[in-house]
Amino acid sequence: MNLIISDFDGTFYDNNYIKNIEFIENLDNFDFIIATGRNIDYLLKDLKIKCKYYICNDGAYIMDENKNVIYKNIINPNTVNTIYSRLKNLGCKEYYFDQVNILNDMPSNEVNKILVKSNKINDNEILNTLLENLDDVYGYISNNWINIIDSSSCKESAIKYILDNNKYENIFVVGNDINDIGMIKKYNGYFVSKENIDGYNCIDSFIKLENIIKGKI
Repeated sequence: MNLIISDFDGTFYDNNYIKNIEFIENLDNFDFIIATGRNIDYLLKDLKIKCKYYICNDGAYIMDENKNVIYKNIINPNTVNTIYSRLKNLGCKEYYFDQVNILNDMPSNEVNKILVKSNKINDNEILNTLLENLDDVYGYISNNWINIIDSSSCKESAIKYILDNNKYENIFVVGNDINDIGMIKKYNGYFVSKENIDGYNCIDSFIKLENIIKGKI
């Protein structure tokens, strides 16, 4: 059995989405995994193909093909409360505390990701303030959100968890954004970009994996 692990937005979910789905569905002897920054509910609104596993919230939890949680990593509740206080002090208007498939605007003991709506002006300053002196979390800025996760959560760690419990002959990893870099580097994957970027195996679209797979298997 072989394996493809793909980021969703901008990688698998792009202008070639239907072709990407057809490509995966026509593969023999392959499992397919989505590894995304989205939570499962938000992912399933747009995902039109069944996966062997779903890596969500940047690796903070994994669901199997039946949507059962098989791995979950939560943020320390004290850290969550500290960030909540800072959000209020900063006057942030829209933020959510994610608990797998529940989004709340109040903290709890089961938070695995914190999302703060981007204002496109001083996101870096806000992120730095929220993370100040907190070593057990990290964050990054995506198109529309400031994302905060436990420091041990990442896509590559979630992939390792899956690989520790499954055997695959060949693994193909592909992504296109800052939260994909770790898994691409660890598993010698492919970075989707219209330009060649030093240090990466670059392809201009997910569908180009077809030629790569044919050349390796």
